[in-house]
Amino acid sequence: MIFLTLQTNFICDSEDLKLIARNNLNGDFAVVENITDIKPGGFINITWNKKDLMLPYSPRVGFISFSDKKWDFRYNLIDNMKINEKEPLLYELLPNGKYITHECTLKN
Repeated sequence: MIFLTLQTNFICDSEDLKLIARNNLNGDFAVVENITDIKPGGFINITWNKKDLMLPYSPRVGFISFSDKKWDFRYNLIDNMKINEKEPLLYELLPNGKYITHECTLKN
């Protein structure tokens, strides 16, 4: 079982990143406090580097992802399905198929 109290404050490329995760069941937009509670239709809102992003939950093998095809925020899975919550990645997906990786660390 994966259990993670969702952290919401990070530093990505020397800039503060704040996120909030929500489920969208019947339009209630309930705040998600544990990443295991995210459901299809869920999403995160990110405020970072003068950008406001809303990224839908995008289940994938090997990591937990929120992506809109232009941005992808990921928690990688390590050692027997443990989530690397301290170092998520934010990818900026470019039209030419390349991407820019913005490395993040948990803000203390």
